[in-house]
Amino acid sequence: MLQQVKLLTALLSAFVLLAGLSTRADARRRRCRKRDKLVKLKYQQGGQVWIPRRISCGGTAPVVIMLHGNNASLDRHPSLGGGRHLEKLVSKYVSSRQIWPVVLAEPIHHGTCSKNRGGLPTVFGQGFDFRVYRQKLTKLLRKHGIRVRSWSLMAHSGSGCCPGAGIFAAVKAFPRLFLYATSDTCYGSPFYANFIVTNFLRKHTRVVNTCRGAAGYPPYRRYEKTFIGKRPQHCGRVDQRYYKRCRKRRGKRWYAYVTKPTTVTSHNQVFKEIVKTLLYKFFRRRPRRRP
Repeated sequence: MLQQVKLLTALLSAFVLLAGLSTRADARRRRCRKRDKLVKLKYQQGGQVWIPRRISCGGTAPVVIMLHGNNASLDRHPSLGGGRHLEKLVSKYVSSRQIWPVVLAEPIHHGTCSKNRGGLPTVFGQGFDFRVYRQKLTKLLRKHGIRVRSWSLMAHSGSGCCPGAGIFAAVKAFPRLFLYATSDTCYGSPFYANFIVTNFLRKHTRVVNTCRGAAGYPPYRRYEKTFIGKRPQHCGRVDQRYYKRCRKRRGKRWYAYVTKPTTVTSHNQVFKEIVKTLLYKFFRRRPRRRP
């Protein structure tokens, strides 16, 4: 009899606790005003997280982490809250229901993809722990009532150049990736394409690279051959205004884009365009079919 009373008491306590949590969550939703939010995330040299209006009061959403390139100028806002202002662009897509609500996260790390006296790269390498960043990002999203549906990584320029740093280090902290994307980065070593084959061949991760005018990168042909195979397929429809061509690996959702712009000044534009392309390709809302 005493054991039954203890069990009943424990169940009652659990019920009261759950009811309290639910009440607090409901109260938070009632107080929440739906709007786009650009929230600071304090880790290393800073960073920001953009939460679209539609999930600003809670929900489930895919999270896209954008890694900037070499940052010798100590820029604190390459893509969010300054620089490219990608949050304004994506806000229009989400508001018009062209894509699903996605969370954009941009960590910041100062320096370049080069070795210092300790022999370690500085951009998202030495001093930057992606596992700690993931914990802090997850905790921040929970405060806003957001659960992570999937993780994606997009790396631009120098954040895809140093083995052991940048996106290569991030993959270890995010082993189950929805999307792995690089933009106008390094191709000179067999490591870059081999890393993709080694880490994703047996997974369902979508893999994408965009190269700014392949003619300007002599090693790119070897990179692409390893990446998408000797007998690639055409991707189908692409934005002919910006892309020269797109090829994909047979049987995989691996895509290699080459842009029409080839100038040095178009280097930053490459990242903006690939973000737009990938949001439409993988996060696009499909119209419901009528019964």
